[in-house]
Amino acid sequence: MTETLNESQIKGLSAKTVAHVVHYRRKTYVTRPTEGYALLKRVRTLLKDGTTDLVPLVHRDGFVWLAVGPGIPIAVDEIETDDGHSEKHTLKRLGLEE
Repeated sequence: MTETLNESQIKGLSAKTVAHVVHYRRKTYVTRPTEGYALLKRVRTLLKDGTTDLVPLVHRDGFVWLAVGPGIPIAVDEIETDDGHSEKHTLKRLGLEE
C-alpha cells in the first residue's frame, strides 16, 4: 500500500536526503545517507589533496571498493522523498527498505 500525504502535510516537511546514488564507471550504487556522506567526505579530501585511494562503499547490494582520485569520474546524487509520499515509500522504491 502506498502512503500518500495530503497537501498540508507536504508543505510542513523540509527537504531531507533519504539516499545517495553514486555513479561510478558505468555503474550505479544506491546507499543510505550515512554511507553516502562518508563517501562524499573522503572523496572531497582526496580531490583536495590531489591523491588517489581506494574508498569503501556499503550499498544496497553489498560492499565495493572504489578507486577515487582526480582523474577518475564520480558523481553523487542526493535523493529526497518523492513528491506526495513518505520517506518509507521512497526508500522502498530505491530498494533500501522492504
